[in-house]
Amino acid sequence: MASTVNNDASPTVYRPIERHEYQQAFDLWYTVFKTAPPGFFERYLASEASPRYQINDTLGAWHDGKLVSAVHIRRLIFRLKDDNQEYLCAAISNVATLPEYRMRGYSRNLLRLALHKMENGAEFDMSCLDTPRHNHYSVLGWEQVTVPCPVNIHWEDLNHDSHNIEWRPASDVLLSDGQLLLKIYSNNPRAYQFDRAPLAMFQHWTGFYWRNDEAIICVLDDDEQGYVVIKKPNHQADVCISEWRAANIDVEKKLLKLAAIEIRRRHPQTKVIRLQGVPQYISLDELRDWTGAVDVERNPDTMFRNLRLPEETFQDVKTAFYSGKAIWWLGDYF
Repeated sequence: MASTVNNDASPTVYRPIERHEYQQAFDLWYTVFKTAPPGFFERYLASEASPRYQINDTLGAWHDGKLVSAVHIRRLIFRLKDDNQEYLCAAISNVATLPEYRMRGYSRNLLRLALHKMENGAEFDMSCLDTPRHNHYSVLGWEQVTVPCPVNIHWEDLNHDSHNIEWRPASDVLLSDGQLLLKIYSNNPRAYQFDRAPLAMFQHWTGFYWRNDEAIICVLDDDEQGYVVIKKPNHQADVCISEWRAANIDVEKKLLKLAAIEIRRRHPQTKVIRLQGVPQYISLDELRDWTGAVDVERNPDTMFRNLRLPEETFQDVKTAFYSGKAIWWLGDYF
């Protein structure tokens, strides 16, 4: 799978990046995405962190023998709750072009090459991405879906009795009790969700973001099975309830309240409790009745493209994300 295009009087070659060229891709990504911490991009091509990765999943544009643009396809298993059906989702990530080579169509041509791979390989069912550059992708068939996030709760009557609940660094718990967290996550699914198994992948990806966010976690086991994560707990401007998973509505309410109490304990002046998404079981009307005023913002940066799903299923996926019944957490980010 390779193509050559004459661009600026010099031929540009579009093809998969081979194993011995990985470092060139890493160098390009770190040059373009300057805030990425060390080790961030290596995970995309490492067997433990990305066990489904295949050699042709990273595409590059070479101009005069230099890698100037790259696109990565991350393989994610997308699971439907009702029948546990698995779909293979192509998550488009790391779309990057060196600054001096932009506005020449390199990334657009790479995306076309990626689409050719996805549509002709009979593997991928759908594609997703997260981007503020909607027009760049919509012309190639990706559809924008605004998702409800964040949810801002003006919690009025918040009892500060937390019953001596223990909060621990989330990345530490992921290492010591990762199998339990994976079990809770997998056994209590939303309408659609990304599969985090195997455990090593879960620890690599979710652990990376939890460490970066200094996240803390509260875990309930036995009859009240669930967990809740607070992101940036020591930063008043950024603190939020970033992820939770519960067995039922009562456990969900308990977890959200425990997290809200912990945030207020650390930041007494905080008036609004932010959730990264709508609750799993509690409707927004029930949430308002329980907590007080609730404001829902909408994030416009989620996009989907159908590849070979039945059209009814694809519409269900978009509707589930639009309503908040389906969600991807930061720990699933690609």
